[in-house]
Amino acid sequence: MADFFDTVQSVLHTPLFRFDSSALTLSLIAEFLLALLIAVLVAFGFKRVFANQILSRLGFRQGTRESIATITSYGLAVFLGLLLLQMLGINLASIAVLAGSLGIGIGFGLQDITRNFTSGIAMLVEQKLKVGDFIEWEGLSGYIVEISLRSTVIRTITQRHIVIPNSNLVGSQVVNWTYNDTKGWVPVYISVAHESDPVLVIEALLDSAYLEETVSYEYPPEVYFTGFGQTSLDFVLWIWVNRVDLKHKTESSLRFIIDQSLRQHHIRLASPRYDLWHRNPNVVVQSSVTDYEQHLAVQQAVPNFSESHLKPIAVRDLLRQIPYFADCSTVELRKLVEIGHRRRLEAGEVLYREGDPGDAFYIILSGTVGYTLNGQDQPTIMTAGQFIGEFSLMLGIPRTVTVSAMEDTTVFAISPQGFKQILQSQPRLYDLIVQEMGRHEVELTQQKRRLRELGLINQEYDKNPVVWVKKQLEKLFAPQI
Repeated sequence: MADFFDTVQSVLHTPLFRFDSSALTLSLIAEFLLALLIAVLVAFGFKRVFANQILSRLGFRQGTRESIATITSYGLAVFLGLLLLQMLGINLASIAVLAGSLGIGIGFGLQDITRNFTSGIAMLVEQKLKVGDFIEWEGLSGYIVEISLRSTVIRTITQRHIVIPNSNLVGSQVVNWTYNDTKGWVPVYISVAHESDPVLVIEALLDSAYLEETVSYEYPPEVYFTGFGQTSLDFVLWIWVNRVDLKHKTESSLRFIIDQSLRQHHIRLASPRYDLWHRNPNVVVQSSVTDYEQHLAVQQAVPNFSESHLKPIAVRDLLRQIPYFADCSTVELRKLVEIGHRRRLEAGEVLYREGDPGDAFYIILSGTVGYTLNGQDQPTIMTAGQFIGEFSLMLGIPRTVTVSAMEDTTVFAISPQGFKQILQSQPRLYDLIVQEMGRHEVELTQQKRRLRELGLINQEYDKNPVVWVKKQLEKLFAPQI
């Protein structure tokens, strides 16, 4: 037994290579691997604790936590490895000599690993791509779940984990959808037939966007006419969402709504396919008794299922019925349609409540709405063609009354940004609205007590409420020269 241990010890300490005064033995290799294993295990445990326990409590985002923890753990692993080698009495000079001798040969054989290693360091330091980011690369979309020195792991929306070499990501174009935050614009492309009315298409797309619950109104939806295709008119609907990484769900839901809206307006989607039917009445006349029903059915026109939908009146046509917009050109009405959307109310449904933010201006297209002021028994009725909600919008205050639909009503809602945009780009429309404000003197007088309680009116209001409101409107929305 003693001879066996002596033999093993002799083998472990027998020099495999000699470099001047240094020698490489099996025991040296074993000690080196042991020190490396210990350093890696300690660094891995430190990374988990440092990222999840310390950095998370300090408020760092997930991607930043992972980058800091990864770089720190690699540095700790190198430091512990060198420290353990010194404690084990391993001569680092011999390892340096060996590394220098084999480095050239290994370098040629491990060029890809070296390239991925440097790319991984660059990604961790620059943080252009971080753990938790939702990216799109060469048709592949998913979340970054891990960035190591050699590769990056991406989890797709189908829960597949794909390992990508770091050099491939660094050397190619990557779309980072969540670079700053999870909010962003999402485009939805639509192509309709050439005979479609572009303004009606814009209206249908905007109405669809406001029906989708995942669309954020922080920025209002926008529609652009992008071009003429060989068989289509091409549009793009831009919507703002809070979770751009879930855009595929929003796009799918929105396409269902758009399809229904286009059908209601009898708008056909573009299609390069053509069906040619040649009707021959003689086929039916000369048919036998058994084939008559079949031949008769073939000769019938293909039914148009979209005709079964009741076509709604276009917002553009409803606006023309209002005196304020009766003389507006088609271009002016198109700009108005682009910055608002139709909202339908059932009888008794609340348009907005007292205390709600004044975040929209409404034009009553059809039906009636009403509100009741304090101290009055009879509600104030607003009918088609009148404005409502302009006070809160102009003054930047919460709603002063609760407005409800007295019957089935349709209103056209315009955001503050859209209202300001249309007034600045269309001075004639601005002058028209300011001029027509004089007809609301009764409503202005009724609001006097409420505005005074809020401290928003002065002596000028007592002298002439209409002039005061006009000045407020000019101050906020006057065209900029």
